[in-house]
Amino acid sequence: EAGRALAWERLAHHDQLSPALAALLDASARIGAGRYADAQRAALEGRAGYAALLAAERLDALLTASAPGEAPEGLASTGDATFNRVWTLLGVPALNLPAGRGPAGLPVGVQLVGARWEDRALLAVGRFAQAALSGPG
Repeated sequence: EAGRALAWERLAHHDQLSPALAALLDASARIGAGRYADAQRAALEGRAGYAALLAAERLDALLTASAPGEAPEGLASTGDATFNRVWTLLGVPALNLPAGRGPAGLPVGVQLVGARWEDRALLAVGRFAQAALSGPG
């Protein structure tokens, strides 16, 4: 998906992309139309399955890890987006909440993921969760 969304940037400004992004976009450019169509079908099934899970369990949101570790040092990167990609693919809102510090003293977050098109409801859950994470004030 990223390769198609950022195709112009890959072609016109490849030398200005970070090595990690350039590699991701180059790899995605090699994905054929049939495989891409299969992935789109799987994404549709995932959206339906995620919606069914939230409904069946009567959940307002899921609480997940935001990233596989603490924030990176410096401003060169915002960190590893591995734990965010599935939610982007499913088209659901996700928000990060600070949840402490890691071993190097850098921020660690948790992620709340809501239902498709329910951004406002997720923000309300986020306000509640942030108050709980902040402790008595």
